[in-house]
Amino acid sequence: MEYNITYRQKDKGWQYIISYKVNGKWKQKSKQGFSTKKEAKPFAEKALKELKTSRENEKNIINENYDSITFKELTSQYIEHSKLYKEYNTIRSYSNYAKAFESLNDIKVININKVSIQKVVDSLVTTKLSSSTIKEYLKRSTLFFKYYIENYNPNYTNPINNITLPKIEKKINKKALTKKELDLLLKNLKNIDSDYYIISLLAGSCGLRAGEILGLTWNDIDEINSTLNINKQWKRLDKKVYGFGSLKSNNSVRVVPIPKNTLKELKEYHLISITDIHNRILPFNETKIYNLNHKLRKISNISIHELRHTYATLLISNGVDFKTAAEILGHEVNQLIKTYSHVTNDMMNKATNTIAKIF
Repeated sequence: MEYNITYRQKDKGWQYIISYKVNGKWKQKSKQGFSTKKEAKPFAEKALKELKTSRENEKNIINENYDSITFKELTSQYIEHSKLYKEYNTIRSYSNYAKAFESLNDIKVININKVSIQKVVDSLVTTKLSSSTIKEYLKRSTLFFKYYIENYNPNYTNPINNITLPKIEKKINKKALTKKELDLLLKNLKNIDSDYYIISLLAGSCGLRAGEILGLTWNDIDEINSTLNINKQWKRLDKKVYGFGSLKSNNSVRVVPIPKNTLKELKEYHLISITDIHNRILPFNETKIYNLNHKLRKISNISIHELRHTYATLLISNGVDFKTAAEILGHEVNQLIKTYSHVTNDMMNKATNTIAKIF
């Protein structure tokens, strides 16, 4: 960078003037009010250093519109870009994350800083959103700013870093039924609706997620080995289109044991049920799950996902080790231990009583 520094007396003090060339044109940066020329020099040198850094950073700018794009424009671009690579539900979640920060929509991204984000977080706290939900919004929304850094301005600092979060409240354990309560619930459902019954049976006796249940085909049943092959799920692929999709994670692809009674009930259900062109056991969409959850709440104040939770709790409390339980459930072992720590405590109490009897 071509430049020169001059000093002069002005208004009974001293002033430094930095003249520098940008695109063939000379510009100036100055400051006055120093008692002596000697006092002005270190300030001039510091200003020159900052100016050089700024000019060097400008060379790294990727997109010339880096200083004019608004947050709304950025999130719209990111979501449109993601549609090429992500599934529908993921795109829908990105829109929800962007909506949580919509108060920033008209602000230029270059002007959004940590204070801007903290104000949004503080506002979200007043809406009674849980701390864990707000934390998830922050975690996901950082993707927007990473996209800005990667495609517009690598000198920008992600404003979501080091944001102060409200204290995460202790998570309330999901409800789990006892074996007796589960059997009673299934008995009631069998008398009410055969579809509801089979869905709940697969959740409560095989530990399947709702999408996995809807994605099961009759070919996934291995009668010889009494197992289910869990290799896909039924999900929304587009706004109005449903179909088979990948599972939640790689370790969700698994083989699950089918209890004898469950296999027997599935065979009987097959004789009276209808199927679709995909040969699905339960040819329904998420509306069926929504209605079932409503019914389950009325009967036992429980959800279909909590039937899966019931299954996991019964496995672990009856001595199935965490590694095996994790493989059956399609879960990470560490997360399983964390989620079912209450069961671990029960098992510890049982072990304490057993040891007392032995010794």
